[in-house]
Amino acid sequence: MNSIEKAHVIDLQEWRLHGLVVLPSIFGMMLLAIHPYALGVMFEPLEQEFGWTRSQISAGPLVTSLVALILSPFGGRAVDKYGPRVIALIGIPAFAGALALISTAGPSIYSWLALYALLAVALIFIFPTVWTAAVAERFFNNRGLALAITLSGTGLAAAIVPFAASRLIEAYGWRGAYVGMGATAFIFIFPLVLMLFARDRPPSGRMEEVQINPESQGKLAEYRSAKFFYLTIAALIYSIGSTGLAINAVPILMGEGFSLLIAAEIVGFIGIGVIVGRIVGGFLLDRMDGRYVAIGCAVAALVSAAILLATVQSTLAASVACFLLGLAAGAEFDACAYLATRHFARRSFGAVFGVVSGLSGFGSGISPLIANGVYDLTGSYDAVLWGIIPLFLVAGLLFMALGPYPDEVTEVEDFEVSI
Repeated sequence: MNSIEKAHVIDLQEWRLHGLVVLPSIFGMMLLAIHPYALGVMFEPLEQEFGWTRSQISAGPLVTSLVALILSPFGGRAVDKYGPRVIALIGIPAFAGALALISTAGPSIYSWLALYALLAVALIFIFPTVWTAAVAERFFNNRGLALAITLSGTGLAAAIVPFAASRLIEAYGWRGAYVGMGATAFIFIFPLVLMLFARDRPPSGRMEEVQINPESQGKLAEYRSAKFFYLTIAALIYSIGSTGLAINAVPILMGEGFSLLIAAEIVGFIGIGVIVGRIVGGFLLDRMDGRYVAIGCAVAALVSAAILLATVQSTLAASVACFLLGLAAGAEFDACAYLATRHFARRSFGAVFGVVSGLSGFGSGISPLIANGVYDLTGSYDAVLWGIIPLFLVAGLLFMALGPYPDEVTEVEDFEVSI
């Protein structure tokens, strides 16, 4: 049975041997999405307490993204060198502490920015590369599905965090909300990672190597390749567009007349969409060219923006738009991770996907600043929605430009599917 045929079945042997690594990886990915999805419900209390504008508040995630962009390649190499388990066990307590410390911000905006810079350093140790590398090393036949389930952790965050954060704000204020989120992250997720994450040794020869031109050996050559440019820029552009919608979804809906709690409940459909998109995307990635999955995501996100532009204070329309945005966001990042495993050599995965993640993070950081800067100038998010539609079109074209997968070298260790 060849590798393509294997991808069309569920390999229960892989899941029996390595399935436990997926569970803590899901929650590891959830950590990454806590602070961006909480930001939308923080605008109002921060505006009221300090008088900061939304663009000033959004500069926090931009600082985080800039620091992460600089450090992410080093984080990827650390995963390649020391293994994902070591990095994760350092990263979770660091992230939980940094998230809780955001509660000490103010009244100077510079304290807010400094605390986000500290958060960025901690984020490097729980970047997607940590969780995806552990899964990709252990799965081959069902790698797309395994990565999809892992990355669905951000969907859980999107579904839970806005509503949970709004409840915490009502009960304890915005400072108490940050402390509560940090404490919860450590108390519930660190023990899970300690007990289950990447304790076993990955099987040798299971992640296939792609054909590499002898004249282009090494990570630096891959960084100079056209495919690296297409993948990273597409991820960056898509991230700017999708994050401009997702992080600002609560204030966008509040601008239509919804209350904070109702808007937060509707935005929970983004999380549901992310989970569905990642599972469906995982099945599709094991069965078709990942470029087409990524292009479909760009189209779905574009439709989401169009719905929000065309409707006002419609619960049904807003829910559909949020679900489509989540569906697109869920499958797109999976597609980027999977495309990195198919177009680049195994030895470079951590470094290459570290750059992809870093640029995606940079897009996620600069997008709220741009979107809320436009809001501060115009008093509306309509111009933002119109502006991101072309971004999704360009991202789709860049994904298509990647071309088909390179020929695979015969795996060092092949085996029959056992189901």
